[in-house]
Amino acid sequence: MIKALDKQPRQRRNRILLAIAFLGAIAGVVIALIAIRIENSLLGLPVALAGFALSMISLQATRRWWGDVDEAVREAHKTGWYWGGSTGLGVAGGLAAILYSLGPDISLRQFALFPGDAGLMATGILIATLFAFVGYGVCWAGWWLKHGR
Repeated sequence: MIKALDKQPRQRRNRILLAIAFLGAIAGVVIALIAIRIENSLLGLPVALAGFALSMISLQATRRWWGDVDEAVREAHKTGWYWGGSTGLGVAGGLAAILYSLGPDISLRQFALFPGDAGLMATGILIATLFAFVGYGVCWAGWWLKHGR
């Protein structure tokens, strides 16, 4: 965590982290609004607002849950995200490097989940997220197998 936050009282630290998450969510809404303006679609606005609301709700629920769990659960999750998530993102980065090395005459649009360049970007982000979650799950399960109760 940020060292300056470690010196703050718990309530103030939680408010600062909530404000950071809130600003990040607002940035996401702004980007979605820009995308709506470019594509002339109103479908993105409700999705962006729902994403914002869900991120705020889940942030509060996660913060409360994290405060109530024991140290073993915390360590399993931290290990899973650090080692597993990082490894999964490394695999996704390697895949991206391989795809980048393909010649310009090979089109990847056929693999995109959504049309256009934004669809290619969204597909890449989803694949990277999927690899991070799979890596997390494997490391989380490995931690519990090694340190099981």
